[in-house]
Amino acid sequence: MIYLDNFRSTMVAPEVWAAMRTAAIDEYAVPAAFTQCGTGAAELVERAQNRLAAAIGASQNEVVFTGSGTEAINIALWGSTWAQAVDKPEIVTSEIEYPATLAVYKALEKEGYRAHYIKVDGEGKYDLDQLSSVLNEHTAMVSLMGVNHMIGTIEPLAQAGAIIAEASQHVGRRIPYHVDFASALQTQRLDVDAVKADLVSFSSNKIHGPKGVGALYVRKGTKIRPITFGSESYSPLVPGTPNTMGIAGFDKAVELLYATFDKDVEHMRSLTDRLAAGIRERIPYILLNGPDGAGRAASHLCYSFLFIEGEAIMMFLDMDHIVVDTGSACAAATLKPNYILMAIGRNHEEAHGSIRFTLSRYSTEADVDTALAKLVPIVERLRAQSTIRPPAQ
Repeated sequence: MIYLDNFRSTMVAPEVWAAMRTAAIDEYAVPAAFTQCGTGAAELVERAQNRLAAAIGASQNEVVFTGSGTEAINIALWGSTWAQAVDKPEIVTSEIEYPATLAVYKALEKEGYRAHYIKVDGEGKYDLDQLSSVLNEHTAMVSLMGVNHMIGTIEPLAQAGAIIAEASQHVGRRIPYHVDFASALQTQRLDVDAVKADLVSFSSNKIHGPKGVGALYVRKGTKIRPITFGSESYSPLVPGTPNTMGIAGFDKAVELLYATFDKDVEHMRSLTDRLAAGIRERIPYILLNGPDGAGRAASHLCYSFLFIEGEAIMMFLDMDHIVVDTGSACAAATLKPNYILMAIGRNHEEAHGSIRFTLSRYSTEADVDTALAKLVPIVERLRAQSTIRPPAQ
């Protein structure tokens, strides 16, 4: 199998699996400094907190582990907005955020919050002028993402953070700024102080860690309330017994990520450039979705293949044991055009013809060349069968 759907989820690295197995066998006690086994489990969690915190310029006690990236987003958005004493509260995000963020915002709207969804340009970059214009004394939350999951756009987090910080000074209180970094962690470095983020959510399964583990950075002093309740054996924000086996896996995944980070990013960029060049040279009537070059995440490539359905391309590639994606990760099966592609100006036909290729450090030139060799005849065959034909040459 050739797996080119790494923005949805990644293979668990062998070293990660080994770390999880060791934790399951040796550190299975509830983390607590009362027994040798419990102390070992507590040290495992603390070590993982320290590693992720060091990577993003934070302190160990500013990192908590969650049950997923989605849970981290929910804790950040619900917990922080509820904690703000703001009259007629307003919340701000963009129209192209991850489904988990948009779902929370829709739920908050039903609770009486007024939501602003800032627009993006044709490459998916945030309209920072609009962001600046909607911030005011009623703003209770801003949530933005590091890399767009559908089109690979690297978003201007630091510029947005500066705008939010300036607005915070104007209104006389800190406006909380949440960053969804799950899709960015594989290819982008993060300094929480440079970005001026108060809350950052992560997901283990995006970087060759296990599913069912996420993390949340909460800047010291950020107002936030728990959204679930139970035993506070680990953290009041994440009650209950922590998933030490999953945390051990996430920790090892973070260690591996930064051990060869720059080399791996260069490797992925080379492969996506190779795939893009092959598609451009061998397949006509295509549209690149998102930025070309440095503005796009190194592992990401999204094209619309005109006059045919992306679902059909995906299905035929799957028959050849090549896994890609069409539409947004975690999107429900629907005939509606992808909301992100529509936001950047694609029409229904262009959106429906989209295919997303997302690579990893384990991808190879042979993977790319084989995928391209299979893709070309599939596109040709589908276009020959389509009732919508390209214009005559």
